[in-house]
Amino acid sequence: MNPHPDGQRSTAWADAVARLWPDADVGTGRDPGAVREFVFLPNAEHPRLLLPAGRPAAAAAALRRYSHDLGVRQRVTRALTATAVRAGLADRVLRDRLLVTGAGESIEDRLGELLGRQVVVSVGLGSERANRKPILHVLTPRGEPLAFVKVGDTAMARDLIEGEAAALAHLATRSFHQLAIPRVLHHGEWRGLHLLVLTPLPTGALSARSRRGAPVAAMRELTGATHRIPLAESAFWSRFADVPIDDPDQGKRLSDAVGRIGETYGGDEVAFGVWHGDWTPWNMAWHGGRVQLWDWERFDPEVPAGLDLLHYRSQTGGGYGTWPDPAILAPLDQHGRTAAISTELYVLELTRRYLCAAQGELGEPLRPQAAALLDLLYTNAGRTA
Repeated sequence: MNPHPDGQRSTAWADAVARLWPDADVGTGRDPGAVREFVFLPNAEHPRLLLPAGRPAAAAAALRRYSHDLGVRQRVTRALTATAVRAGLADRVLRDRLLVTGAGESIEDRLGELLGRQVVVSVGLGSERANRKPILHVLTPRGEPLAFVKVGDTAMARDLIEGEAAALAHLATRSFHQLAIPRVLHHGEWRGLHLLVLTPLPTGALSARSRRGAPVAAMRELTGATHRIPLAESAFWSRFADVPIDDPDQGKRLSDAVGRIGETYGGDEVAFGVWHGDWTPWNMAWHGGRVQLWDWERFDPEVPAGLDLLHYRSQTGGGYGTWPDPAILAPLDQHGRTAAISTELYVLELTRRYLCAAQGELGEPLRPQAAALLDLLYTNAGRTA
């Protein structure tokens, strides 16, 4: 058995699995003594998901639930592929494997203990960026979904998991009619890793994820009751006073932009409420007339109302290259100067987020987006509506 799969991308996946089976050896090849075998989907050169080999029902269920931003055609293809996987064809067609060999407690043992069932997991890792972390889909061998698990294996991932756990605890005190959100089954540490175990939300490869119709009613419900205070007196505004940025030039440009916004809008009263923080079509699905909404890592209970809708439209429209149109906020009854303020504060918050995430070696993949957002903000900051 080779100690690592070929290629830098798949090596990162092997390292992640090694942390989940800390007493075992992880590598490629063939070994009849392996305690777990995964197949790369679609292959080790371009890995998107690790499916448990020899468990066709569980692998098919994980594939159906795997939630990237897919169009209708891709979702149909994913559903057909899942059918083939359930029929056992994956073990014949998908050639690239990752083997776990050895004894000792594994993540499957720990999750089985927590959930009171025998479990198998599929493993997702996401794109290479500072907040990258293993995401596990926990299933029974027969493919019954039991949980999703976020694994904090870096300082940033642990911070995000802590934030999501706190957010879901806060949201558990509220009742929703338009929204369905995960419940926390377990939040704790295991073998140096932070685990956040969440209930699965009902969705699948064919669930509707429309890019056109933003779920405005659900966004209103999440925002909840708002309160109005001058921008300059808000806790939200105070976060921009000292943003830790390594590049002095970027820090100066951000500070200048913040100053211009404060001069123009600091005395305006702004409505503050709750936002999800990353509400996009790939973090939600419709089921039973309700929006199933996950990934609450960016939740914040004190932001200008309307930021979720601006984020949704930015993600499904022109991206971060152009200034968002304040008219996006018309469905939330924001117009004129009010909408302009919310729009500017959205770009400011997003710029702060990306600049912070782009620091250090792990932040390198985000630096082009962070620089583009800072350019956009600097050019437009403080313009009067």
